[in-house]
Amino acid sequence: MRVFPTSERWSADVNHLMVSSAWKRLVQHWSPPPGSGFDYATVPGSWAVLAFWPSAAVALALLVVRRRDV
Repeated sequence: MRVFPTSERWSADVNHLMVSSAWKRLVQHWSPPPGSGFDYATVPGSWAVLAFWPSAAVALALLVVRRRDV
């Protein structure tokens, strides 16, 4: 069961931003059928998602550490 189903465009976009969806797309050994709608994330988009999440976590950690009272 998906939290964000891929039946509508907005929920498919949110689903494609999740790490699990990006990973699933990268480990597939087949291409999605042409005209398959919003169900499948792209390979470059999946790599971008996997690069974004750790970068965002590091940026947030640096921001929190710099603002913290010591």
